[in-house]
Amino acid sequence: MFNKKGFTMIELVMVIVILGILAAIAVPRFIDLRSDAEKATAKGVAGAIVS
Repeated sequence: MFNKKGFTMIELVMVIVILGILAAIAVPRFIDLRSDAEKATAKGVAGAIVS
């Protein structure tokens, strides 16, 4: 009997597709969080300058 080891091409493609979908969802959220953090930092600096 011969023993199969490893993944099939279909399994690898499915994993890549799933990772792509997750990345497409996560990247815009990360960019929004970053811009919010930059705005908060700017407000904090402006508040420190005013006081």
